[in-house]
Amino acid sequence: MLVKVNRFPKMAALQKFRALKLGYPEDIAEAVGIAEATKYAIFKNLHRLKRSGKEEEAEKLAPEYGSEREKLDWKTFETFKLAAKNGKPFVGGKIFTAEDYKRKVLDRWGPEGGKKIEEWAKRIIEETPEELLKNEQKFFNKVWKPHRDDPVEVEI
Repeated sequence: MLVKVNRFPKMAALQKFRALKLGYPEDIAEAVGIAEATKYAIFKNLHRLKRSGKEEEAEKLAPEYGSEREKLDWKTFETFKLAAKNGKPFVGGKIFTAEDYKRKVLDRWGPEGGKKIEEWAKRIIEETPEELLKNEQKFFNKVWKPHRDDPVEVEI
């Protein structure tokens, strides 16, 4: 059965190849990819809840850093506007690893599906100027938005 890939794994793969092109090692790039996809999913859900008047639900979803905020490293993944904990991306109270990426992108969509998603992302990143890769907002608006609904279909 042919299935259309949703935005989450496409964002994760795109961010993985962005991190690779910016010089991060593959295991960290995969962790950054899944952390970025998670960060944007949280933002999207927060915005949707607030827009529909469900502020209490939005408060529950918002990432809590509390006193931990000062202990987090905000320099390692500064380009991505991600916190780091123990050298890995940290979003929504969770440390992300390459295994998280593999589970949500490669395992979830199967070997052929994962390969197809990654080929799509790699092609886009290869064509993207470095200035856009280094700027979170420009990357989101000039790379992600134009491609987020590109059809990627996989057999599952």
